[in-house]
Amino acid sequence: METFKDPSSVVSNKRINKTKLMIGVLSLVFVSSFVYFIYNDVRKQKIYESLNISFASNKEIEYGSDYNPMDLIKNVSEGSIKSYTEKVDTSTVGTKELVFEVQKDDVVKQVSVEVVVKDTKAPTIELSDAEVNIYAGDDFDLNSNIAKVNDVVDGDIAYSDAELENDSYYLVTTDLDNSTVGNYVATVKAVDNNGNVNEASYKINVVAKPKVATVKKYAPKSTYNGPASVDTSSVVGAAQSLLGSRYVRGGSNPNTGFDCSGFVQYIYSAVGKNISRTSRSQENDGVAIDRQNLQPGDIIIWTKKGSSTPSHSSIYVGDNTIIHAINSRKGVQQTNLNAWESYGYNIDAIRRI
Repeated sequence: METFKDPSSVVSNKRINKTKLMIGVLSLVFVSSFVYFIYNDVRKQKIYESLNISFASNKEIEYGSDYNPMDLIKNVSEGSIKSYTEKVDTSTVGTKELVFEVQKDDVVKQVSVEVVVKDTKAPTIELSDAEVNIYAGDDFDLNSNIAKVNDVVDGDIAYSDAELENDSYYLVTTDLDNSTVGNYVATVKAVDNNGNVNEASYKINVVAKPKVATVKKYAPKSTYNGPASVDTSSVVGAAQSLLGSRYVRGGSNPNTGFDCSGFVQYIYSAVGKNISRTSRSQENDGVAIDRQNLQPGDIIIWTKKGSSTPSHSSIYVGDNTIIHAINSRKGVQQTNLNAWESYGYNIDAIRRI
C-alpha cells in the first residue's frame, strides 16, 4: 500500500534542516573567532613581554650639553625603536623622564627611563701673570692680575667680596701685607651657579723701593720736524680700528693678538711701511722727534721708571693720547699720555717714520 506524503511536511523538514545547518555554520564561525581571539591575545602578550630595552649604566647628562637619547640605548631585545623623546632639557639640573616606543609586528610597548642632568664642570680662571712684583707701601688691586673667570654654562663670572648662595661668583683672598717686604699668595676662588668650585693662585712679591730712582730724561737725537714718509691719518685710522684687540706675548697678528711692539709694527705694515719688531730696535727706526713737535702717527718708545732699557711701544694719535697693546687683561686700548707717564713709564724716544 503506497504511503502518501504530505507535501507541506516535506517543505517543513527541509526548512528545519536548513536552519540546523545555518546554526552549525554560525557556531563554527563563533568558535573559530573565539579561538582566534584567544590565540591572538596570547600572541600579542608574548610579543609584548619580549619587547624590552636595556640602557647604559651611566644615566647622567652634563648640564647645558646637547644629548642624543639614542646614545643611552644598550640593546633592544625584540623589534625596533618606533619613536622616543628626542629632546632632553639640559638647561635645568634634576631628573628627567625619557619615553621610548619599541614595536614588533602590530605590538607597541612604551619603555620609560630616568636620567639625571648634572653640572659637573668647574669655572676656569685665567691669570695675567703667575707672579707680580710691587713696591713696599704701594697699593695693589688683587683683581688687576685676573684676566678672566668664565664658566662654559654660566658665561663670565663676576667678582664678589663675599661668598654668595645660589649664584655664581669669584672672590680673592690673600695674606698680603703690602707694608712689609716678603712673598705672599693671592687665591682666586670661583663658584658657578650649580656649586662647582675651582681655585687658582698667584704670587705677590713685595720688594723694597729703590732709595734713588734713576729717571731717564728724554733727549732727541735730532731736531727734525719734517713730514712723515707715510699717510699719518691712515696710521691713526688703522690703530683705532684695532682697539679692543687681544694682547698676546710675541703677537703681531689681529687674528691672534698683539704685544706692544708687534702692534706698532703691524700698523705700519698695514700702510705699506716695514719697521723693526722690538721696542729696543724701534727706537732707532725713522728719525728722532722732540716732544714739543709730537704729531699723530709718531711712535713713542717707553722705559719703566728706574730702567734704561726700552720695554714698551705705542702710537701717538693726537689729543695727548696714545694707542698701544697694554697687557693680557686690557688688550689694545687708547690711553692718556700723561696718565701713562704717571703710571710708571718714561719716554725713551719719539720716532717719525
